[in-house]
Amino acid sequence: MFSVSQLNEVQLIAFGLILLRMSGFVFTAAIFNSASVSVPVKILFSLVLTMTVFNSVTSGPVLVALKELDNTLITLAAKEVFIGISIGFTTRIFFFAIAMAGELISVSMGLGQAQIFNPMMGSMGNVMEQFFVALATLLYMGLNGHHFMIQGLVNSFEVVQLSTTSIKAIGFYEVAKYAQEFFIFGIKIAAPVMISMLVVQIGVGILSRAVPQINVLMTAAPITILLGMGILFISLPLMVLQLNGLLEVSTTELFKFIKMI
Repeated sequence: MFSVSQLNEVQLIAFGLILLRMSGFVFTAAIFNSASVSVPVKILFSLVLTMTVFNSVTSGPVLVALKELDNTLITLAAKEVFIGISIGFTTRIFFFAIAMAGELISVSMGLGQAQIFNPMMGSMGNVMEQFFVALATLLYMGLNGHHFMIQGLVNSFEVVQLSTTSIKAIGFYEVAKYAQEFFIFGIKIAAPVMISMLVVQIGVGILSRAVPQINVLMTAAPITILLGMGILFISLPLMVLQLNGLLEVSTTELFKFIKMI
């Protein structure tokens, strides 16, 4: 049974450093950072993760190295928080791409003004964005994406040990590169509806020129929404396949980033 009261001074320092990395991850990672999850639950989950990995992370050499670094505890603490936040942010890029796809579809269909609070992203969003983020969350958890997140976080202690005072910058450059690829994925997901809505708008424009008596503002909006919803549900299986591929890329890039820091 794990007991904090039985730890010595160096082990308490190691426990605190692990807790800082876990807390930084839980408060910023996808799914876990949702506003619907209360702060006490996030703190408790961070403690549980810390107690779970403590024995495997704090090997003999790590504790010896920590004992020799008493004057750099602030640096080590800042490093642990930074690593946890970085890994957590990396897991959210998947949902940023999905949210962008939903936003593009909403604007194309004329639903951009229907704004509601998105608890997953912690900001205001429209209904299509909410739909896509909810669908991506179900797919993410159905394919055990949250397990891969935690596994990557635990593996990060092997790459960047507690006693390490420096991290590599090349990993963050790679994150910026693959974030660009994710946004391209978002455009691909929204492409069927966007292209269809462009054709519809061109058709409505030609119709308004041919028959000026038609009130374009009154007739174009319901036609655009109706056709957009139909095209959306027809292309939804293809979009789910895109989400599956996006999740695989996200998992691969997450582990690649962890190996580079």
